[in-house]
Amino acid sequence: MRLFDAHTHIDMRHFQNDREAVIKRAKKVGLEGMVTSSINPGSFRRTLGIVQKHEGFIHHSAGCGVSRLVKEDAEKIIELTRKYADQIVAIGEVGLDYHWVKDSSARRGQEPLFQMFIDLATELKLPIVIHSRKAELEATQILEREFDGAVLMHCFDGSPEVSERVRDNGWYITLPANFTRYRNRVEAARIIPLEQIMLETDGPYLSPTERRNEPANISIGVEKLADLLDLQEDEVGEATTKNAVKFYGL
Repeated sequence: MRLFDAHTHIDMRHFQNDREAVIKRAKKVGLEGMVTSSINPGSFRRTLGIVQKHEGFIHHSAGCGVSRLVKEDAEKIIELTRKYADQIVAIGEVGLDYHWVKDSSARRGQEPLFQMFIDLATELKLPIVIHSRKAELEATQILEREFDGAVLMHCFDGSPEVSERVRDNGWYITLPANFTRYRNRVEAARIIPLEQIMLETDGPYLSPTERRNEPANISIGVEKLADLLDLQEDEVGEATTKNAVKFYGL
């Protein structure tokens, strides 16, 4: 069965002691590849080395920790992304975070930084991967105005109304392997056609088990989505892998 982890964080310290074993387990269950998202300048540099070591299997999406982002770091990430643009498959995760950021002025302050990355994706002709925690509608509205390229709503948890807009815009979503625990994600999986869905782990977070999440758990996501849609697991694995390869231009 073909599998692909469309969004993870393999450079994080959670994997520093057994990263190679984690990658080996991912291959063993059938993963053809994964996209790992860097989240700050240091993370970007670590990811470069990991991708070089696992060329063709691990791919780099250049993003940020949205809720903690400051302009100085955004500028450094953008500078690095331009320098290594031929090694980057997407811009993101970038966007808006209303879960951790509660103050209205601080929320508005995220928008110019978001716009910087939208402009970068346009400049480099790369797809964009969106973090929109508790801000799905607001991120969608900005993207509809400001971006013409391919969009992936990472770890999507928007309302059914936003799911319909995502569907109609032809954008993609990723569902984490534990998506069945979240009502909006289940509804999104029903509203948005399989041709616009990918699977992710967001490892080390959002584990479908009691242990740290890792890319091998994509197999659990395939099982859950196949059950929900009343499809064969092979069909779901094939479709979600094909979608990831297309979106990231692999």
